[in-house]
Amino acid sequence: MDSLGDKPPEDLADYTANGLGNHPDLRALGKRLRLEMDETLRAEQYAARVAAQRRSTIRDRFLMAEDRGARLNVEVAGGSDICGTIVAVGVDHVVIADRGRHCWVALQHVIAVRVPVS
Repeated sequence: MDSLGDKPPEDLADYTANGLGNHPDLRALGKRLRLEMDETLRAEQYAARVAAQRRSTIRDRFLMAEDRGARLNVEVAGGSDICGTIVAVGVDHVVIADRGRHCWVALQHVIAVRVPVS
């Protein structure tokens, strides 16, 4: 209740129906607030993306590659290079497929990951 004892509108439809939402100053204010909120949301989403990338592990990167169906060159301990499409990622391993053959690689043996030049 306000100081005059009037009942506040129950919802936005009542607010607009009473003509209060049609006031030019309120329309301009509402538009500005929406723009500022949208800008804030974009900035927060960007910050969350950056923070997630900075905290990501090699397993997280393999999961993203699996989602994209990416083809990668994976160098493992001992000097071997395995090139193929990431088809599965487990807790401690990744599965790389190339021409019908699958290779399971322990994440602890991964030395480097490269994206092949197309």
